[in-house]
Amino acid sequence: MADPKTTRPAEDADADPAGAGRPDDAAWLAVLIPPLRDLVRAARDDRLLDRVGKEARADVPAHLVLALTRIGDFQPIRLGDLADQMEVGRTTLSRQVTDLVAAGLVRRIPDPQDARAATLELTPKGARTLRRIWDAWARLLGNATADWDSADRDRIPQLLDDLARALTAMADGR
Repeated sequence: MADPKTTRPAEDADADPAGAGRPDDAAWLAVLIPPLRDLVRAARDDRLLDRVGKEARADVPAHLVLALTRIGDFQPIRLGDLADQMEVGRTTLSRQVTDLVAAGLVRRIPDPQDARAATLELTPKGARTLRRIWDAWARLLGNATADWDSADRDRIPQLLDDLARALTAMADGR
């Protein structure tokens, strides 16, 4: 696929420095959006999450894996803040956290800034489990991309990071 930056007519570059509304944007988006949507869907597919859990030897139901990983990402974190980060309801997340606490993977700690509240963090067992989950993801992704050109494999993390940062900046109003 041609790089949209190099196929943009020179007069468009002067008239529209941000690149919005380029004639090739519709075609580029038509090619980009379906695989991006499919990537997100595949990464959140319970069947894949179950496979990751089995390969990690982690006894964590698929519907709890995302909550476990996000607690690991943001710990210590309050339940309400985690619900906002995950864009899920507090009631749903509260049930998931209760299950993770019961499994010994997460603990509630009194919030030092508000005695009425608690923060969530991984237990040592939760941290070990999460490490095994990430190792299983690495193996699966390695297998999925094993026959890719090494230059393509090397570029993907940076390109995805650049896209995520640009979208986050837009969501933040920057």
